[in-house]
Amino acid sequence: MSTAEPIADPVGPVLQVGEVARAVADAAVTDNPGCRVDIRDRGSYVRVEVEGGECVLRRETIAEELGRPFKMSELELIMPSFVGRIETGGDVFRFYLGTSARKEASS
Repeated sequence: MSTAEPIADPVGPVLQVGEVARAVADAAVTDNPGCRVDIRDRGSYVRVEVEGGECVLRRETIAEELGRPFKMSELELIMPSFVGRIETGGDVFRFYLGTSARKEASS
């Protein structure tokens, strides 16, 4: 658990604890370079909190963390909640505050 000052206006998923949650948390760090990412373990669930008003999660990065193929529908199954708004796709989930306008083009 982080002892740092809480992130102001965090965005990201809330996940049931397990293998996929760990992979998603690690992928959040990789997929959001330059942003502070806090992983808050609450026992039966984990909050992934990203600063900056946007959290991007890529299927490819999660699959690399898991060491196996991954479908974004697996993420939906263990995500009872999230903070912010969400855009979903087959390869990318994006959590954000405000409008749907993206920050710099995600690579």
